[in-house]
Amino acid sequence: MSKNTKDAVYIKIYKEILTNIENNNFSDLYKLPSENEFSCIYKVNRHTIRKSLNLLKNEGYIYTQKGKGNYIANIKVPYSISNKSSYSSKILDLGYEPKTKLLSVNILESFGDVAKNLELFNGLKVIEIKLLRYANDLPIALTYSYFDAYIYKNLLKELKNKEDFSLYEAINKAYPSLEIKKESSIFESLLSNTEQSKLLMMPSNVPLLAASTISKDQNGNYVEYGTSYFRSDVCKIKVDLK
Repeated sequence: MSKNTKDAVYIKIYKEILTNIENNNFSDLYKLPSENEFSCIYKVNRHTIRKSLNLLKNEGYIYTQKGKGNYIANIKVPYSISNKSSYSSKILDLGYEPKTKLLSVNILESFGDVAKNLELFNGLKVIEIKLLRYANDLPIALTYSYFDAYIYKNLLKELKNKEDFSLYEAINKAYPSLEIKKESSIFESLLSNTEQSKLLMMPSNVPLLAASTISKDQNGNYVEYGTSYFRSDVCKIKVDLK
C-alpha cells in the first residue's frame, strides 16, 4: 500500500470521527472510544487510529487525559474575573482539574500599554511571565503578566520552569506581606495568531476572548499588568462585582 493510500485512510477516519463529534453521535457525550475500540470499528491498526486522533487533538477538537483516554473539547469554563484568588482555586471550584505551565520568563524594556498601565517610563525594565493554563488537560488560556523588574526582582528566584506552576504561590513566597487586588479589566474579541492557535490547540478560525487586567497592592501601588487570551469556544467570562 502506498504512503498516499495510508494517509488517505487516517484522514478519512479523522473526518468521520469529526463528523460524529459535531453531530453528537457518541454514546458518551464527552469521552471518545479507546484506540482499540476505534481499531475494531474501522478495521485498521492502532497506529492509523492514533494519527487520526492526533490530528483531531492538534486542531483542538479533542484533548487527552493521561491514563484516562481522549475527550471531546466541548467543556464550557465559566471563568470568574474577581479582585483576588488564584487560577487553580477557581478552576477547582468549577469541578475541573487545573494546571499551569510556565512557558517563559523574560526581562524586557517597557513600552506601550505595559509602560502606561504600570505607570513606568518607556524603556524601564519589566519582567514578562508567559503562562499556559489548562482545565482537564485542555489548554484554555494563554497569559502574559508584567511586573516592574526593579521593584519585583525577588520574584525571579521563584520562577522555575515546571509543568504545574502557580504564579500566586511564587508571588507569595517572594513577597509574603504583599496583598494584590485586581483594579480593572478590559475585554475584547480578537482573532488568534499562529502561535496562539498552536499553543491553545484550537482551530485558526476560532476567536479569542482577551482580558487585560491591572492589579495594585494594599497601598494602591501598581503591581501587575497582564493580558489573558481565552479560547472562546470553551470559556465564558464571569465578572464578579462583589
